Order: sequence, then structure tokens, then C-alpha cells
Amino acid sequence: MSKIIQAVNSMISNSYLIDSAMYGHSNELFFVYKNKYKWSIKQQDDGNYSLWFYPGDVKIQDLVHIEGNEWETIPMIHYTTKELPQREAIESFNELYRIVKEKVFGMDQVLDEIIKDMDDLPF
Repeated sequence: MSKIIQAVNSMISNSYLIDSAMYGHSNELFFVYKNKYKWSIKQQDDGNYSLWFYPGDVKIQDLVHIEGNEWETIPMIHYTTKELPQREAIESFNELYRIVKEKVFGMDQVLDEIIKDMDDLPF
């Protein structure tokens, strides 16, 4: 198994360490893992996923607003399920995308409140 797939699976298992999730241009989702690792993920039109890691000092809030040729100056590492055609890669990237998208919309809090309501039922 590829190290990137193992890392993605670790992020999925420890999704509570994902924060600062936000939308960028073209529905790319940006997020920070463990308060220090900057990432973005996007579902491509062909159904594949792209995942980028940003090792530089640029802030996640600034990455969200970058467009066009500005990307040429940003250090990054790109992974795609096209290069990792294993079924597990697609499933893992898809799950990470879903988790980050839910965090963009604050679903953790919404679902926790709904689940808490079940605990308050009298029966």
C-alpha cells in the first residue's frame, strides 16, 4: 500500500484533527491537519480525486484565494487517484473528501446536536 493512502486513511481515522476546512476556487476544499499540515482535495470531473500538500509557509486562508498563474510560485506535492488506480485509493480519497466537505458546512456540530437529542428522549 502506498504511503499516501496510509496517510489519507490516518487522516480519516483521526478526522477530529482536521480543521480550518473551507472552499476554494472550482470546489477545491482546503484544510489543515494537526494544526500544521496544509492540504486541499478536489473531485475531478472524471470522478478521480486530486490531493495537494503545501509544505511552504503560506497560510491556508491565503491558499484559498490564489488563482491562475499565482499557483506556479506555490510549492506543493500533488497526488491523484489516476496515478493510484487501486480501488482503495479511490475509496480513501472519496471518504476524505466527504469528511472535509462536512467540516466546511459544520456538520460535526449539527450531527452531534441531533444525536444528543436522542439521549434526551424519555423512553
